[in-house]
Amino acid sequence: MKPDLISIRKSILQTSFKAQAGHIPSAFSIAEILYVIYKYIKSENDIFALSKGHGCLALYAVLFHFEKISKEKLNSFCEYDSSLGGHPHREKDDEFFCSAGSLGHGLPMAVGAALAKKIQSKSGKVYCLIGDGESNEGTIWESFLLAKNLNLDNIVCIIDDNRSQSRSLPVNNLQDKIASFGWDVTTVDGHNIEKLKNTLSSNKKLPHCVICNTTKGKGIKDMEQNTFAWHHGPPDKIQYDNFIEELDNA
Repeated sequence: MKPDLISIRKSILQTSFKAQAGHIPSAFSIAEILYVIYKYIKSENDIFALSKGHGCLALYAVLFHFEKISKEKLNSFCEYDSSLGGHPHREKDDEFFCSAGSLGHGLPMAVGAALAKKIQSKSGKVYCLIGDGESNEGTIWESFLLAKNLNLDNIVCIIDDNRSQSRSLPVNNLQDKIASFGWDVTTVDGHNIEKLKNTLSSNKKLPHCVICNTTKGKGIKDMEQNTFAWHHGPPDKIQYDNFIEELDNA
């Protein structure tokens, strides 16, 4: 695993352990995606929306990695007066385009932002990261339909397909379903830096959806089993020490 990604995952673990809160596996599955967006893709004219807000520890850790927030701020995660909550709050930091919590709202807002850019003839793209379970929400499919009807070639929907919903209400054949709405759809290894970079930097004539095949809890074998035990919640001290050692040896 790339040293930068080990460092980011360790920050996620450390922050969760300190706060005794957070969704670690959901954050681990999107670590590479966010790393690529902030290192190679996002320009000052682009917008990024994290719709699956429960994965926010990855966003906070990546922002810290690229010196957009301080260590002190990262360490304040989930404290009473912190700007870094269990879900991003758009009024707390300029890096947060939209508040999160209830699923299914980020993509509709991203469609609105992409349309606003078109109306105002502004450059830049709008990137929105959602989860596979989130694609069960009706607002997601309404957004897919609307974006195509409005010819929004400046929007990119990224799906973290970490199979989280396979335990309850799986969404199968995502690529075919989204393509039927008129989008350009690409499926990629969500942990492969170069493939993510090449795919997300491509220009399409249609709204673009990038389905990222990921592993929930990527990097920690116990979390990669995709069990309810590790959907939410921090490690205890023994688990924390073992997980840090596992990452150090990755």
